[in-house]
Amino acid sequence: MISLKTDNQLNAEAIKLREKWGLNPYGSVDITSVVLSKLPNLTLLYMPFSKNTSGMCIKDENIEIIGINSTMTKGRQRFTLAHELYHLLIEENSGKPIVCNYLLRDDSEREADKFASYLLMTEEGLSQYCEMNHINEWNLGNIISVEQYFQISHRALLTRLLNNGLISENEYDEYECKYISDEAKIRGYSDELYRSSPKEDQYMTLGKYINTIEYLDEIGKISQSKKKELLLDGYRGDLVFNVDKGDDIND
Repeated sequence: MISLKTDNQLNAEAIKLREKWGLNPYGSVDITSVVLSKLPNLTLLYMPFSKNTSGMCIKDENIEIIGINSTMTKGRQRFTLAHELYHLLIEENSGKPIVCNYLLRDDSEREADKFASYLLMTEEGLSQYCEMNHINEWNLGNIISVEQYFQISHRALLTRLLNNGLISENEYDEYECKYISDEAKIRGYSDELYRSSPKEDQYMTLGKYINTIEYLDEIGKISQSKKKELLLDGYRGDLVFNVDKGDDIND
């Protein structure tokens, strides 16, 4: 029988991975950029899944794919990426696809959730932030400031505080039911963390798939028509038609 990892062990695993990637254990991390730079064989696939499925991952020899439900909030998407990294890098992987469904919770999923929480916000990082910002008690303002700094989902932070005995179950229910997006804006923060991807960005591929296409184009191994076809298959019409979503086409 495989023994479950303790919270301290999972926090240590998160710190170990951060150190391997040259990250300190205290700060916030741009998890998507870091993962793409440190895992050259990884393809990230953003697309709508069922409402009960947050993501999935596949690892088989040189194939590494993480799928993320793009209809969920940006905070949840970041958490899902960190969660899938546990399946991909930390636990033993049989090579079979792993689908993370809220209705099918087992020990592996619970460990991956805790690891994701620690990877985005280590215990040491949370303690240092609270000390530097004089957080001695928890209210909605403090909660929002922490999740904005670490870019961790609202529910993930509340779960962490509850598990650490820092808030009660009643407080968890109270803060979870708040209109968190509006509360963040009232306090001067962006609400991007609490919103899902806009519909035009809900299908997106990043990482090895795109890099491989560009490399084949550079060495002249594929035609321009084939390149466009492959990019469209990878949901990257923006690259095919050279569209920058930040540009105003009326300028």
